[in-house]
Amino acid sequence: TFLEGDPDQPLITGCLYHKEHPVPYALPANKTRTVFKSMSSPGGAGYNELRIEDKKGAEQIFIHAQRDWDENIEHDQKIRIGHERHDTVEKNTYTELKAEEHRITHADRKIETKVDDHLTVGENQHIKLDTAQLTKAGQEIHLKAGAKMVIEAGSELTIKAGGSFIKLDAGGVTVVGPVVKINAGGAPGSGTGIGIKPPTLPGLVDKDKAGSLMDEALVNAVAEQAKRKPKRMLNFSG
Repeated sequence: TFLEGDPDQPLITGCLYHKEHPVPYALPANKTRTVFKSMSSPGGAGYNELRIEDKKGAEQIFIHAQRDWDENIEHDQKIRIGHERHDTVEKNTYTELKAEEHRITHADRKIETKVDDHLTVGENQHIKLDTAQLTKAGQEIHLKAGAKMVIEAGSELTIKAGGSFIKLDAGGVTVVGPVVKINAGGAPGSGTGIGIKPPTLPGLVDKDKAGSLMDEALVNAVAEQAKRKPKRMLNFSG
């Protein structure tokens, strides 16, 4: 900054730590840390902090946001992590992808949902398993197709309930039960039916723009004034 916009009269501002405002981390024990820390105002109970640790073998960039963190990236974001990644979210997570999602997992994938799982697919779902698909439900599995359902097995297909079963294989069709009824009344069973719940869309990031730049006309005027203003000359003679 300059006094009255005059580049020949610069103002230099700064601050130093003292007894009333000590360093954020004890010295010299933390001499390898560079810290930018600001206290919440008024009150000062919370803080925002950017800390850079340069100690060999313990290098770290630490960021603490007292409340919200908003990011606006106008083009691409690329992240590479050389080892592990751990994410913990104490409450809900909302994600919206407005185009395709591509993901490859080169080892096992383990997912646990403690309550319900809802999946809605707008068109088709394709699942391919190279070995086996094993599904277990504590109470019920209900499959319903609006027009057609085909269950196909290469060598054997079995439907089993209680002590009765129907088995289809290369040797023929086997039907076993205490009583086998064909066209003898009765009624089919029914399933519970689907109850899909749609997801909640994520909230928008803060659209606030970065601080404004200095007015271009003012910048040009200061530069022009500096050209026209005579320079101070100091003459020293012995």
